Amino acid sequence: MNISEFRKQTRIRDYVKTNLPDMIRERLSDLNISEVYAKESDKNNGSVMLGITVVPDGQNLAPCIYVEPYIPPDPAAFEQEGVWEKIADRLSADFRYALDAIEPNPEELYLLKDIPERLVLKAVNHDRNEKILSMYPHRDVLNLSVLLEWEVTCGGRVGYIHVSEEILTLWGKTFDEMYDIALENTMRKYPERIEPLEDVLKDFLGECAFGLAGSAGSVPRGKSPCFKSPFYYLGTTRALQGVVVLLYPGILKKAYEIVGEPFFVIPSSINELLILPCSYEPNHKHLDNLVWEVNTYVLDREEVLSDELYVYDPEEDTLKVI
Repeated sequence: MNISEFRKQTRIRDYVKTNLPDMIRERLSDLNISEVYAKESDKNNGSVMLGITVVPDGQNLAPCIYVEPYIPPDPAAFEQEGVWEKIADRLSADFRYALDAIEPNPEELYLLKDIPERLVLKAVNHDRNEKILSMYPHRDVLNLSVLLEWEVTCGGRVGYIHVSEEILTLWGKTFDEMYDIALENTMRKYPERIEPLEDVLKDFLGECAFGLAGSAGSVPRGKSPCFKSPFYYLGTTRALQGVVVLLYPGILKKAYEIVGEPFFVIPSSINELLILPCSYEPNHKHLDNLVWEVNTYVLDREEVLSDELYVYDPEEDTLKVI
């Protein structure tokens, strides 16, 4: 991004902070709203997102909608007349839906009885999240850190709140006590999945939608164009927060029984991992470069798990960072 583009983007964010909340409040004037404000929030891997929050009267839950998906990627689009009005209209419509969908609040948000359904674990890269980790209790595993998270549904959207020391004090529990409970909850809500990669792709893309590229008619009639991938998928059945499976007891030994030999674990994103038998790629430097290139040029910043490769040693039953 050149300096001119940077200045345009900065002006856009400044306009969002100073003007968009008032535009939304005006469009929601028929509702009982106590406050509308814009705030930047620290997200995974040091990324920052700008959200607008609408606080309804008498509620302790307030929907927050991040504005980035509503903003045209090309700053030149803002030279057109009525762009901000259209953005405000879309956000206001979504806020109406969110406010209408908020369920009556409990007297307290963090109820002990809700722990089996709401308390889960989240793993993030340690070095990329020092600011967040300085604020919340966590446990370090390899080059990752594990946080407790509280699941909240607000306006039909599912969000997660980091569990702080204050919340642990409210419960009268320690981090270690709640870690074990959260691990059990996570394993139940996010069951593991270890399968050949092509089987997982078939589920998402359809039979052989990921077949080998070629000219029309290059595949004989009745023959499948699907390739046999050396990779295995390691993640959850929900295809979300797949890295947490590394915390599941016995998961790597189970993967070894399926793969049949030592293997690399490739941190493809926070949502899933890839397994590759070591015999397929003896020189892990190629994989190091692949991970770096994907993290740098393909994934969004929030989706990156790690630039470092892992390897599983079956004799010691341990996963190590290369």
